This record gives sequence, C-alpha cells and structure tokens, in this order.
Amino acid sequence: MTVFGSERLIIDFLFARRDAAPDAEAAVGGVERLSYRDLADLVDAIARGLIARGVKRGDRVGLLGPPSTDFWAVYLATTSIGAIWHGLNPRYQRTEYAYIVDNADPALIFAVSPFEDRDYVAELVAAGADRDVVIPILPEAGDAVRKRGAAWDAFIEAGRAIDADRFDRARAVVEPEDIAVIVYTSGTTGNPKGAMLSHRAIVSAAQANRAWMGDGLESAICAAPMNHVGALNNICMNVLAYGGLLIFHPRVDMEALAELSKREQPSYLVASPTGFMMMFQATASVAERLRSTRLIVFGGAATPKAMLEKIAPGGAVLSSVYGQTETCGIVTRTDIGASLEVMADTIGKPLPGAVTRIATPDGTECPRGQVGEIQISGPYNMSGYFRMPEQTAEAFTHDGFLHTGDLGVEREDGNFVFVGRLKEMFKSGGYNVYPAEVEQVLSTHPDIEIAVVVPQLHPMFQEVGHAYIRAHAAAKVSTEDLKAFLRDRIANYKIPKTFSFETELPALPNGKIDRKALKARIARTTAAA
Repeated sequence: MTVFGSERLIIDFLFARRDAAPDAEAAVGGVERLSYRDLADLVDAIARGLIARGVKRGDRVGLLGPPSTDFWAVYLATTSIGAIWHGLNPRYQRTEYAYIVDNADPALIFAVSPFEDRDYVAELVAAGADRDVVIPILPEAGDAVRKRGAAWDAFIEAGRAIDADRFDRARAVVEPEDIAVIVYTSGTTGNPKGAMLSHRAIVSAAQANRAWMGDGLESAICAAPMNHVGALNNICMNVLAYGGLLIFHPRVDMEALAELSKREQPSYLVASPTGFMMMFQATASVAERLRSTRLIVFGGAATPKAMLEKIAPGGAVLSSVYGQTETCGIVTRTDIGASLEVMADTIGKPLPGAVTRIATPDGTECPRGQVGEIQISGPYNMSGYFRMPEQTAEAFTHDGFLHTGDLGVEREDGNFVFVGRLKEMFKSGGYNVYPAEVEQVLSTHPDIEIAVVVPQLHPMFQEVGHAYIRAHAAAKVSTEDLKAFLRDRIANYKIPKTFSFETELPALPNGKIDRKALKARIARTTAAA
C-alpha cells in the first residue's frame, strides 16, 4: 500500500502519488491511459484554462457527461483552485437541468456532447444556460489518440498564457473548509437540495476509508453516474487516496463491464442489491466477473444473505456499508471478517471519527434496542445545503448532529441496523410499520429477487402495506404463498394486504428504486378501485 502524508486538500492526493510513483497508472478511459504524471499535467492545464476564463475561488463549474477521464480531470482541476464542482447526469431532462443551472449558477459547464443521440449543449441552452459558458467536449470516438474538439483545444490554449505566479496564487488560497463539491440529492420529495461538501469532509472520508479498505483499493471500474456521491467519493476518491487506478466506462452495461473486468482485473467493487441482481442475470458468470476482486462493499438497501452466499465463494472481502450524500458517502461498515448474517442484517459500526447515535428528533438518545433516527456527527458531514439556509438549519440538531432521516437501532454487539426512512414509516391501525423491515423478511424468500413495500389508504386501518415483488424468472409464487410465509415471521399488521408481481421496477438516476413513483402508482390503483 502506498503511504501518504497528511493530506489537507483533494489535490494533495494526486500530487502525493505523482511524486511517489509518477509512472503508475492513474486513469483509463477508452483508448486513453494516463499515468499519475499525465493526469497531473492534464489537471494543471485545465486549471490554467479555468483561471484564464475568469473562474475563481467559490465559483461553480459544472460537468454534464458520463464517467470518464474528462470528468475526473475537470473535477480535480476545478477543486484545485478553490472553485466548486458539480455534476449533471446525462439521464436528466430539461426541467432538471433548468433547476440545477438556476440554483448553481455555474461560471462554466463542460458538456460531453453529442452523446447517445442527445445534443446536450442545445439542451443546456434551452434550460437557461448562457451559450458562452458551455464548453462542449467530443465523446470518446475510438480514435487512436483522444480528441476532445476545437472548443476544448481553445480553452486549453488560453490557459497557457497564465503565468506561474498567478497560477500558484490561485491554488495557495484554498483552505480545507472551502466547499469543493455540490452534490444534488435525488429529489424524491420536491426539488433537489445541493449538499455542500468541503475539502475537509471529502479528504477525511477518503483517509478513513483508505485505512480500513487497504490494498483492496488498488483499482476499480467506475461506471456509476458521476454526479452521485457513490461514484465521486465511494469509488473515485477512495481509489485516489490509495494511489490506485480508476477505470472509467460510460454506462452500466453488464456484458461490457464483464469484458472490461476480464481485461483490466479490478480489485475493488462498490455494489448494491440491484447491482448484484444485474450481475446474476448477465451472460458472464459471477465467478468470471469477480475473478480479480479483493474487496466488495455494498449498501443502498438491505442485501439478503442468500444473495451474499452467491458472492462470497469468490473470496473477496465483503462489507456492508451505509452513508448518505450529506456524509460524503460511506460512514459505517461491518467489520472485516463479519459473518454473512451480520452483513445481511446490519450496516455495521461507524468509521473512526464519526459519532453515531439513535435518537428522537430533538436529540434525546434512545436506549439500545429501541428504534430511533440515525444521527451522525463528525468530520465527514456536509457544510449545509447550497443557498438553502432554512433547510440547512433543519438538517442538524441543536448539538450539531446530522438528521439522516433514517430509522435505525443499535444492537448489543455495537452494530447498527437500518430500519427504514423516517418518511417511509406509516401507521396501520395505530401501529408503526417500517417498510424496510418487511422488505428484509420478504427478501429471505427463495423465490424473491427484490421486494418494495409502500403504504396505501385503507378504510378501516387508515394505511396498509402494498408489496411490489420481483421474483426470479422461473419462480411460481402467489399472494397467498407470501402471506403464509410472512405470518410466522412478522406481526400480522405488518403483512402487506396486497401484492403485485413485476418484471421491472422504476429507478432513479442513481439506480435506487423510485419509491415515489411506486407510491403514486398504488395511489392511482386505490383511487380507481
């Protein structure tokens, strides 16, 4: 494992590795393979271009595009001069772009365009962006040499005029508490909020994860949306902190990713139950896909033990993790060597420095074994929501703990259990029902791939559960089968009253199940009945 000093800023990770092993590979994307020396040179060139365009400390710089070396270099360059990077997902539509462009008010937006039959420059302009602030980047074309287009070349050329003193001054003023990144939440309840993540928070999280993940961080494929904390921090920053190799791929295509894994032999994988299911359904065997993998961290939802039993034989170290955008990603993890039961049932223990408690909304701690809100304090927390002072104040308790909005319970062994979202809990006949608890039990049924429970109105009990079920392809499972399965496992008021069997479930841009869409669907069905 590469040994680093005490990094203060994001760019320190890059420079430490460049100085220690300049020829080591840093980033791969398509035909482009960059050493740490190459990446540092590209980052410097982009940073000079930003300064030439008048970008200064605190200005926002956006990037619309897929995971790529372009994204990574622009991100590092932007944050290196104290500007604030933010991402725009290629899956967004015009209204989503319009909101973020208006809220972030970026000084520049880099747009990989055209990409997948969409002209993103035209879409950004239509969404309210000034054409002069949009710099198009040509997508990877399979050429022998990476070409980014005339606009990019002109941008880089203008940066050559920036003298060394001006360049050094721009970087010298950056401080750890400066905001480095704005990550917009998925917006399941109204407009997205821009979580402001400081250099201090991102660097602290990367250092903490490097310490426990170790040599597993040698290399990783990043095909996740780069505007999401999972790609930014859980993958990219952790690998950079180690001094490893990032292998970028523009989309989640399990067959292509299997071939890429075979060729590049990545050691680290960040996964979720949905990702595991996609892997199981792909043509390539799971064993082949994970042949080189030494560390797999997974979260986003409870991962059934039966699913982990299919992954464990590959020999990789496994860990169940938990985190949020507002905590810079991973903030708890199960111990190395924990049993599959512990990994299936819990989200583990806090990272060093993170104080985690189960409490009432006013901050009163709950005794072990009692359900309450998961609240977190420590160096990994966001600085607040961009241009939203009221929401920022509401996000923290009076003593500085972050309201996660998640319900949990602390076990006697010190592991925490995720119970569900505070806003997802509903009352049925006066009893609290936590959808995550019901989903966890349903996921132990051998015929079920994934279960999502949402509330629906009921004339007698006010609300009852409806379960959306995605079963294995050859499974023959019915409502009666599932109700009988649940009767011996959970209280009767927790058992969903109705079930529907789906081949696909709607997803958000970050890959999580779109519960809002499912709630709306069952509400329409109930109203029509």
